[in-house]
Amino acid sequence: MKRYLGNKPKTDDWDFLGSVEDDGTWFVYIRPDPLTEWSSVKVVADGRAQGKANYWLGWNGQRFSRHADLPLLLNRSVLARAVEDMLKGPADGSDLL
Repeated sequence: MKRYLGNKPKTDDWDFLGSVEDDGTWFVYIRPDPLTEWSSVKVVADGRAQGKANYWLGWNGQRFSRHADLPLLLNRSVLARAVEDMLKGPADGSDLL
């Protein structure tokens, strides 16, 4: 299967949330939209990944939007769960940072 290269966001308006280990390292970025409740989320492989190395998602603070990349991310269940947990924040209610 072909391996694809992860592409980090090219603008400064993205916030880095953290990294996840799942068959390599993945970086998670978020960019809030001040006009809606939705934020853009980008999950990027550090280097190359099999099948897909960049996932684009929408997040409203509680759930993902029905974006074409969501079912593809769900195929990587460990990565999908870790990204969702990261977006929801710490279970104790403390701030992410």
